[in-house]
Amino acid sequence: MLPRGRRRKRKKASALKSVLLLVITAVLVITSGIWGDNGAKADYIVPMDKIPKLQKVGPMGDYGYPLWYKDSKGKRLELCLDGLDPLCGFVAGEFAEGRLSVETGNFHEEAFYQLAGAQITLPSGGDAVATFALEAAWANELVQDGDQIVFGRVRFRVDDLLTGSKYVITHPYGVDEFVATPEDKDATQIGGPGEIRFVEDIGVNGGFGGATKSRIGTFLEWDTTDRPIGYVGNPNVDHKIKNGYHNGTEEQNYFRIQGPGINSTCVTTSGTIRNCIQTDLFSLMGKEATTAGVDVMRATYSQDTAGSGTIDVFASTEVDKQYTIDVTGDGMSATTMRGIGGQYFGRVPFTGDLPSQVIVTNKTDTPNSTKKLKPVDHVTGTAKYDTNSDSLIITAVSSDKLNPPTLTAQGFKDIPASGTLVINKPEKIPPSITVTSSAGGSESLPVDVSTVPASANAGAAQTVKQGTVVTLDGSASTNAATYKWEQVSGPAVTLSDSGSANPTFTFPKQFVPISFKLTVTGLNGLPSTNESIVTITPSPDNLTAPRGTFVSSTGTLTVPGTSDVFGPGVTITISKSNQTTPLGTAVVGPDGKWVFSKRSVSFVTGETLSIVSSSGGKLNNVPVIISTR
Repeated sequence: MLPRGRRRKRKKASALKSVLLLVITAVLVITSGIWGDNGAKADYIVPMDKIPKLQKVGPMGDYGYPLWYKDSKGKRLELCLDGLDPLCGFVAGEFAEGRLSVETGNFHEEAFYQLAGAQITLPSGGDAVATFALEAAWANELVQDGDQIVFGRVRFRVDDLLTGSKYVITHPYGVDEFVATPEDKDATQIGGPGEIRFVEDIGVNGGFGGATKSRIGTFLEWDTTDRPIGYVGNPNVDHKIKNGYHNGTEEQNYFRIQGPGINSTCVTTSGTIRNCIQTDLFSLMGKEATTAGVDVMRATYSQDTAGSGTIDVFASTEVDKQYTIDVTGDGMSATTMRGIGGQYFGRVPFTGDLPSQVIVTNKTDTPNSTKKLKPVDHVTGTAKYDTNSDSLIITAVSSDKLNPPTLTAQGFKDIPASGTLVINKPEKIPPSITVTSSAGGSESLPVDVSTVPASANAGAAQTVKQGTVVTLDGSASTNAATYKWEQVSGPAVTLSDSGSANPTFTFPKQFVPISFKLTVTGLNGLPSTNESIVTITPSPDNLTAPRGTFVSSTGTLTVPGTSDVFGPGVTITISKSNQTTPLGTAVVGPDGKWVFSKRSVSFVTGETLSIVSSSGGKLNNVPVIISTR
């Protein structure tokens, strides 16, 4: 048993009983394309996109690999992992013994969902070997969790060819053309001993779904019904196959080589082909999947401030029939999830502390398939970059309201308790921002780029005392870089700074409203799309005039009073209450006092006065005392 992460000693080759299969090279091809180990390149006569592809990747299995893959015809194969099972195709000494464990490092260097091979001995005595595999291996050739990879492999090794000559290889996964290269890499003689060394590994770096882009899209199987139950064939018995690529006329259930110097003929349904050799016998391994399994894509909890909690669980399995999927956990009653077509959902209430894990079981499987997952909070939010204000606005909330966790915008900083983080003039603007929660949740928020135009806001209307200093307020304007205030009505006044957000002016001693218009310019230099107007209304002055005095002997009326809007500029108009023609005016002095006096008037007992200020104050029915002295 190997310690975790220990490198296994590399064998020269791994083979099925009857076929030479060089499965893992010294350096894996960490690409999604094609690689030939001596520079051989394939010219695809059948384009890659015309070859059927795998339909689906199954749920995750116990060892960090998909439980199964489904091919273009709907057949599911699982990894064949029993080193002592002859139908798994392991060669003695080429597999891990005892209890398999990724944690301890005791696991096979490679294992297969499908492993197929064919071998031809050329008339010259040379060998032609083909390998077609859907293979599970380790990215760095170390048994270490997280390094699991699965890829589709097409491999050819043919020798005793003519250097520089073209050869066509027809096989169950297409038709490829190659130019033979020298067997001796230092040789350059055209027509000398040549070979084809070609490996195509697709899916190594594409996640477990990467293999679905390979040419291993249809699983091969014996063409008769006498294959071992639960397997596509017996790797120890060379046999005819089916399910090869259909070229419009037939399935290509053979391995054929055509080209100069082959010195053999192929008899086909369409005639005889010279300089051709082929075989329809394959060594074939593949184990049919017996369970559908189950995957838990998400288990997120919510708690309100009263402590009431629920867990939302999303699970998936195969789509071929209706499955019974249950979810349970500490403090939770077992609940059968609802769903169809392989997608299942369950909302389960919990009481007390948050359960440490949820347990999801596919009860239709025999034995039952089970997955466990720790529930985390659900993070939701938005991310927006405003080009006008040059600001990045990130909003996010957690589903845990009882114990609000810390939310962090990765690459930036924690999000405030308000739920909104504003970053002015950010150094970077990524296409998406991942928000993580201290409660385990995470969400990737795409950054929405927008231009929010500048918008003017001249502030709320004000009622002010005449003669006082008034401050205008444009600070509620959004995305404003510059301000422009203009007076649009009322007696002319002078603003302290018409280009600031908060200019001031002194309200005149007049009872007339004054209005101002505000426009702003955004940080991008564009003017606001609106004009905002605010009106400043003066409050009327407070007048006092206890009474007037009329001296009948001289015909003189005298009325003293005060105004809380001090002169100069404030006048008082006096009229008899029952008349519209004024008797006259008085001027308010700098101390706020005023006196009205006029001769050659007449009053009778009971008549009153109406007093009106130019600053809006009014007094009605002011009594007049008549004196005869």
